[in-house]
Amino acid sequence: MPDFIHEAEGGLSILKFNRKNVRNAINEEIMQGLSDALVNLEASRELRAVVLTGAGEEAFCSGGDLKWLQSFESHEAGLGMSRRMQGILGRLSELPVPVIAVLNGYALGGGTEIAMSCDMRIIEEHAYMSFKQARVGLMTGWGGGGRLLRAIGYGRAMELLTTCKELSPEDALKMGLANAVVHKGDGLRVAKAMVDEITKSAPTAIRSLKELLLFGLENTLNETKGMESSLFADLWVSEDHDEAVKAFFEKRNPVFKGR
Repeated sequence: MPDFIHEAEGGLSILKFNRKNVRNAINEEIMQGLSDALVNLEASRELRAVVLTGAGEEAFCSGGDLKWLQSFESHEAGLGMSRRMQGILGRLSELPVPVIAVLNGYALGGGTEIAMSCDMRIIEEHAYMSFKQARVGLMTGWGGGGRLLRAIGYGRAMELLTTCKELSPEDALKMGLANAVVHKGDGLRVAKAMVDEITKSAPTAIRSLKELLLFGLENTLNETKGMESSLFADLWVSEDHDEAVKAFFEKRNPVFKGR
């Protein structure tokens, strides 16, 4: 079996780390597999959502495989690896559809950074997160530090990054780092149910909403309001909006075409 699996179920793509024997640690095959999958996902107009998870029940992802990481010996090699993974996770986060991480087990170090690059996180009750990079003399290098800061603020981010504490599913939910805590083995089912609800809405609207929120993370409120009006106006004259109005008056479910 390959170390990275990409499966399509209609408009849903499921991505899976498949290295149970090493707690789904990231290696070259996974990094390249994720990059290759993104090429297809970025080009798909039928894509409605993405779910990212790990094989087995122990780990979502334990971070970078230390044996593999030792091959990056120089400053330049470390810098290149960091920037490469930042680029890959940046592309994942910028997909125009919702990306849901299912933490079917613990996320450690770089695994937490991968989870943070997703739009939403569903955590199974036995799982936890630990930003433990400092325990091996490192820090976040795949973009997770900045994402954590934006998600929970300076004080909380400083606490998690410097203490390397194990963050329980309940605490992750309270901090806004998790969207749901579910029973062991139930994460993928709950994620698919969430995707079912998402796909009841117009794909044009979902893509525009994600574009707005990503824009709002990097720009002022006034700039974001301007973007909101522009995207709203485009949807106002879209075929999907017209279909939704017709369906309402005809008392039927709309049939969206993504236009």
